[in-house]
Amino acid sequence: MGTKKVDGGPGRPYGYRGAHCRPGRQRIGKPGRLVLVAVVGLSLAVVATACGSSRSSSPGGAGTGTTTTGGTPLAAPPVVGFAVPPVTGHSGRWLVDAQGRVILLDGVNMVAKGAATPAQEGFGAADAAWLQQNGIDVVRLGLTAASLMPTPGHIDQAWLNSYLQTLDQLTSHGILVLVDLHQDGWGPTLGSDGFPGWMTITNGATNTHAPFPNYYVSNPAVQAAFQSFWANVPGPGGVPLQQRVASMFGTLSSAVASNARVLGYDLLNEPWPGTTWQPCLSDPNGCPALDQSGLDRYYATVDKAIRAHDTHHLVFPEPYVLFDFGMSTTHVAMPTSETNSGLSFHMYAPSPAKEPAVLQNAIGWSKSTGGALLETEFGATTDTTTIDRMIGEADQALVPWIFWAFNEDVVHSLAKPPAGSNLIASTVAAIVRPHPVAVAGTPTASTYDPTTRTMTFTWSTTGPDGKTYPPTVPTLFNVPMSLYPSSYSVHVTGGHVVSARGQTLTVDPVSGASSVTVTVSPA
Repeated sequence: MGTKKVDGGPGRPYGYRGAHCRPGRQRIGKPGRLVLVAVVGLSLAVVATACGSSRSSSPGGAGTGTTTTGGTPLAAPPVVGFAVPPVTGHSGRWLVDAQGRVILLDGVNMVAKGAATPAQEGFGAADAAWLQQNGIDVVRLGLTAASLMPTPGHIDQAWLNSYLQTLDQLTSHGILVLVDLHQDGWGPTLGSDGFPGWMTITNGATNTHAPFPNYYVSNPAVQAAFQSFWANVPGPGGVPLQQRVASMFGTLSSAVASNARVLGYDLLNEPWPGTTWQPCLSDPNGCPALDQSGLDRYYATVDKAIRAHDTHHLVFPEPYVLFDFGMSTTHVAMPTSETNSGLSFHMYAPSPAKEPAVLQNAIGWSKSTGGALLETEFGATTDTTTIDRMIGEADQALVPWIFWAFNEDVVHSLAKPPAGSNLIASTVAAIVRPHPVAVAGTPTASTYDPTTRTMTFTWSTTGPDGKTYPPTVPTLFNVPMSLYPSSYSVHVTGGHVVSARGQTLTVDPVSGASSVTVTVSPA
C-alpha cells in the first residue's frame, strides 16, 4: 500500500480501581484507492455489578470449529512490560494461543519498500518500546524481493541480518511480528517497489510509467509482469520465477522459525491478477478460475518452502487486491493440504458504505475454508474520525487489525524518537485504545467510544471448539497507560479482576458464568 515517504520512557504508574475480588512517507493514501476504483469502473451499556455475579443470558455466537496448531509450542523468552501471548494456531476464523484462548490483535505496519532496512530508515528500540507501551500487539514487518535478492539466487545477507535484528527487537518487547513480502505495482523497474528487474518479464509490453495507484489498470507492463509470474515462466538461469520467491521464503523461515512471537508469513502483498483482471472486479463472485490458476499455485509453492523449515507459524495468503474494494469475494484456497493458515486481507473500499462488505466477504471465506482471519491493512490516513470508523467496523466484526502505517501515519519521521511533535496526534488518538488480547472463550461483542475512552467487551465462556476453559485460564486485556494518566475503572459482570494495577488487565470468570462483560473507562 502507498508510496515511499521522503522525510528530510517507560509508562508511569497510575491509580487503578475496579471490581476486584482479591487484592491485587510522499503518501497518496486512501484517496488514491478511490482513484483506482473509479478507473476500473466503478453500545453495549454495562452496569457495574458486585464481584461474583453472573449474567443469566446464554452465550451467543460461540460457534464450533477445529483447532489447528503448529505442533509443540515454541518457547517465548520473558519480556519486561506487556507481552502478547504467542499465537500457536487457529480455531476456524480465530487465532489461538497454546491455552486455546482466542487472540485479538491491534497492530501497525512497518514496511521497508526501498533499499534501506527498517533500521537504516531509523526504526529502533525507542519505536518498539513506544508501540509496546501504547497497546500495539503486532507489527507487519515488510520487505521486498528486490532488497532481499537483488541478483538472481543471491540473498543480501547484510540486508537480511538488519531486518532480523529489527524483528528480534520487536519480539523482545513482547510484540508479535508478521513477516510480509511486499510489492506495489510489481517493482522498481516499472516505477514502484517489489520485485527486482531480473524478475520483470513483460514480453515487450509498454511501460506507461503510470503513477500509484493507476499503474495496475493503465500500465500494460505491470499487467504483463504479473501474467508472467502467474505463468511461472523461467527467469535467469532457467529457474522459474515462483521458485525464486520460494527460496526467499525458505531463507526467511529458516531464520525465524524458532522465534515464538513470529505470528507467521504474509505471502504476497496485494497481488494483481495480470492481463485478464476484469472478472475479479465486475463479478460479485470474483474470479475463481484466476484464483486457482494464479494464487493457489503460487501459494502452494511458497508454503512448501516455508514448511521445510518452519512447521509452527501460520501462513497467510492474500486475495487479489480487487477484493479490498468490497465489490467481490475470493476463492483463494489454504495452500495445498495446509491447515495452519488464514487470510490476510485489506480494506480500501470506495466509500464507507462498502467497508462492511470487505469484512463480511472475509468472514464468508473463513466459513467456507475454515481459515483464520487477519485484516493486515486499512487506513492510510491521519484523520481520527475515519480511523475510528474503520477500527469500529473491525471490532464489531471481531476481526484483528493492522493499521497502515507506522512510518507514514503515526510518526512524521523515523529519524526522530516517537514522542512530542514527531507523533501524529490525530492517528495516535485513534489507534491507542484498550482492547482484549487473549480471550478464554468466544468473543461476542466489542465496542470502544473514543470520546469517553470507554471499552466494553463481552465473550462466551465456551470456546470456538465448543469446549469450556478451566477456571485457571484468564482473559487478558491490553490497557495502554498513556490513555489513562490518572487511573481507570473496571466493571465486570460474570467475572472478577485478578491482576494488579498496570497495562495488563486480567479477568477470570466466576463459577458457572456463561458469559462475561468487561467495561474499562476513566476513573
